[in-house]
Amino acid sequence: MKFKREHKLKLISFLLALTLWYFVVLGKPIEKKIEVPIIYKSSNADYLVEINPSNIAMKIETTRRVLRTFSESNLKLEINLSRYSPGVYQIRAPIEKLNLPSDIKIKEISPDSLTVVIKKIEIKKVPVRPSYLQENIPFKKFTLTIKPAYVTIKAPAEVLINIHYLPTEPLNIVKLRLIKEIEAEIIPPPGVISIIPKKVKIIYKEKEGV
Repeated sequence: MKFKREHKLKLISFLLALTLWYFVVLGKPIEKKIEVPIIYKSSNADYLVEINPSNIAMKIETTRRVLRTFSESNLKLEINLSRYSPGVYQIRAPIEKLNLPSDIKIKEISPDSLTVVIKKIEIKKVPVRPSYLQENIPFKKFTLTIKPAYVTIKAPAEVLINIHYLPTEPLNIVKLRLIKEIEAEIIPPPGVISIIPKKVKIIYKEKEGV
């Protein structure tokens, strides 16, 4: 009986020690590095916004107990750009908007400011020009009709000012001569957001009386 009682007391002591260790470990402060994505709010759909960097690195201090229930995947930092006009800005990262639990402390943040570039988006109608796969076309007695002859592009104003036409994907004239008609994609230059339409119809026709 005495042996069984001592064995029981040892088991209880072990369980109490294990429970105490468990809570001590869970309650001990630890540090962790996390990445928080940047999102923005803007009231103007005609603005293109670029934020650099797109994430901020943070070092937080908390306990393992808190980390077990803390979901960093839902953590985002929103910046309100509604009052900003086109231009380049240095904006402080408003980490107070994260609304972290009170038992999570922010130890470090990098960077503490963000570069925000806002560009005004405009539209422009430009002609389409065919480009050719062959450098030397074996026959030149033909015409190409492009439908539609113009496309509408959307891009920042500083990009549009340097665009006077858009090329098609390289055309195989030998093949086009046989099938007479193809659909070709428009090749967008850097900075163009959208093209309408994205494809045009190319119609091949032999010149008469030449």
